Amino acid sequence: MILLALLAPVLMMAFLFGMSALEEFLFLRPTSTDEVSPPADEAETPSS
Repeated sequence: MILLALLAPVLMMAFLFGMSALEEFLFLRPTSTDEVSPPADEAETPSS
């Protein structure tokens, strides 16, 4: 019974870590370059 009480938090942490990793795999977040973009008039610079 003591062993079960000691293993329960470890198993819960492993389960939550696995669910977090699965969520990141299934629902991909957009990259930071997609979220932050410069204004259109400042994005183009003259090459000469």
